Amino acid sequence: MEQPREMNLFELCAAFGRAIVRGVKGLFAGIGSWIRLSLRKWWVVLPIMALVIALALYYSREDNRIYKVNAVAIINGATKDVLQNEFSTFGKMSYRFAHQNLAAVLNVTPELAAGNSWFVTYNVVDFLDDNVADVVDIDFEFPHDSATVHMPDRLALQFRTKSPDNVPQLQEAILQYLNSRESIRAPYAQFRANLEREAKFHHDQLEKLDSLTSVFYFSHNQEVQIGLKNTKQGVVLGGREINLFLDDIQEEMEQLRATDTRLAYATAPVVLQTPFVIEPLPINGPIKCIASAIVVGWLLGLMLAAIVEHRKEIIPWIKKK
Repeated sequence: MEQPREMNLFELCAAFGRAIVRGVKGLFAGIGSWIRLSLRKWWVVLPIMALVIALALYYSREDNRIYKVNAVAIINGATKDVLQNEFSTFGKMSYRFAHQNLAAVLNVTPELAAGNSWFVTYNVVDFLDDNVADVVDIDFEFPHDSATVHMPDRLALQFRTKSPDNVPQLQEAILQYLNSRESIRAPYAQFRANLEREAKFHHDQLEKLDSLTSVFYFSHNQEVQIGLKNTKQGVVLGGREINLFLDDIQEEMEQLRATDTRLAYATAPVVLQTPFVIEPLPINGPIKCIASAIVVGWLLGLMLAAIVEHRKEIIPWIKKK
């Protein structure tokens, strides 16, 4: 009995190529049969396509355009999970006629609350771990691990609106509501006090370092050794070994600048890095909706056309069931 022969790499690639060719030919043959079916049953396919396109045009009408609205929030004191829960609550209130509940919570008119939905949050990624936002993880592509840092004090906010002109008023109402919540407001006072103490500490350290520099210039004939907090070694003035703590000065200045920047943003428990930005293209624009409607309408028409063409086989089969 002849033993099966192993295929070499060339033969394996050739077989794989033939399989791809057969697959492509089968795909084109299938598309060709769909087109022929569409032509035979055009009186079924065209009305279905026309109906779906008409629905798409109605959905994408100008007064029903839906826009995405985005912002990045800076959280001062509270945890990110707390803000996620509070913001996501708006989404539960915005479905159907619940916009009246949203209006009551935000203390706005029902007209201002209507047409807003899909309140969601996304993590903000800092790849370099340098406290600078690099990307918003909208597609959930970057899980938090050793190579990806989700910023603990940043959260991307997004919702959808049919009334772009009302976004500034809604932004003010949303921030006012979030900053009034005890779970967000309570940690803020301690957070800002800690930042102020940190800024004062770095400022005092810089003054001490500045004094040491002055001592060198006015007492360079004396050899004095002085210790300073958080330094690796003392300072010897007037001798061969002179260390003016230049590295310490630069480090303290950088830390003071970073703290002052955080203080500048810490004017409230939750602030926006930038105001809510409205994306220019609606998610239900007419071109996008009509293109989708043509494909969906054609496929639905094909399904109905296939049923009509094979009704003589389908009806007896259904009766048997």
